Amino acid sequence: MNNRFHEFCQKFFSDNIYGGLLIVLSTVASATTNGTTHSISKGIPPMEILFFKCLSGLCVLLLVYRQQFFHLLKTTILPIHALKGLSGAVGNWAWISAVIYLPLAESSALSITSAFFTSLGGMLFFKERFHLKAWIAIVVGFSGVMLILHPSQKIFSFYAFLPLVSAVFFSASSLFVKRLSQNDSSQTTLIYLLGFMAVFALLSQTHTPWVLPTSGDIPKLAIIGVSYLLTQVCLIEAYTYAHTSFLAPFKYARFPASIFTGVLFFAEIPPITTLVGGAVILISYGWLIRVEYNNKKNRSK
Repeated sequence: MNNRFHEFCQKFFSDNIYGGLLIVLSTVASATTNGTTHSISKGIPPMEILFFKCLSGLCVLLLVYRQQFFHLLKTTILPIHALKGLSGAVGNWAWISAVIYLPLAESSALSITSAFFTSLGGMLFFKERFHLKAWIAIVVGFSGVMLILHPSQKIFSFYAFLPLVSAVFFSASSLFVKRLSQNDSSQTTLIYLLGFMAVFALLSQTHTPWVLPTSGDIPKLAIIGVSYLLTQVCLIEAYTYAHTSFLAPFKYARFPASIFTGVLFFAEIPPITTLVGGAVILISYGWLIRVEYNNKKNRSK
C-alpha cells in the first residue's frame, strides 16, 4: 500500500470505507494463515511457528524494499515499536495455540471480542467520536456470535480462553498504529513489528527444545509468513486512515471465512446456528458500509 493508492481510492470512498475494505482483504489473507496453521504439525511450539512466520515476512520485505530497507529502519520512537511487537507476539502466541486445537469457526467466534476492545480503546486513547451506527453494527454482529457459541459447549475450555487473550493484545497492537503513523511510514511499522515479534519469539524459545519442521511443514510455514504479511499491510493501512470504532464490525468477516475454510479443507461442518449467526454478521457490516457510503455522498453535495 502507498499514498498514491490511497489518493486514488479517495476519489470513490471515504477513509472509513477504504479502511473497511482493507479489513475485509486482510480477513481473506488471515483465513489463509489460520487454515494453514490449523493443518501444521501440532508438535511444533506456537512461538516457533511465530518465529518462522515473521522470518518469512521479513525476507519478503527485504526483497521488495532492498534499495531502501536500511533507510526505513530510521525511527525516533523505537520503544513504541517494541511495545507493539510485544503485544503482537503475545497475541500471536495465544491465537496460534487456539487455532491449532480449536475448530476454526469456534476460535474465530471467541476472538471477535477484539471489536469491543478496539472500539473502546479508540474512544479512550484517541478521543474518537462515539459512532452510534458502529456500535449498533457491533451489537447486531455480536448477536450472531451468540448464535454460533450457544450450541458448542466444548469450546469452553482452556483453549477457548486463548482467543480472548489474543483479542486483547491484538487490539492493543492495532491501537499503537495510530501513534506510530504520526512519525513513521507503514513500511517502517511493519518491519519493526515483524522484527520485534521474531526477537520475542526467539527469546521465549531459549529454554524450549526446537522441533525440526518436516518437509511438508516448511512450505506451510512460508505460506503462513506471506499471508500474515499481507494481513498486517492491510491492517496497518486501515488503522492509519480510518476510525478504529468504525473498523471494529468489519472484523466479523472472519466468521464466514473461517467457516468456509473449515468446511472446505477440514470437513468441520458447523451447525445451522453457526450459519445463521454468520448471516447476521454479514448483514451488520453490509448495512454499515451502505450508511457510510451514503454519508460520504451527502458530505460531497
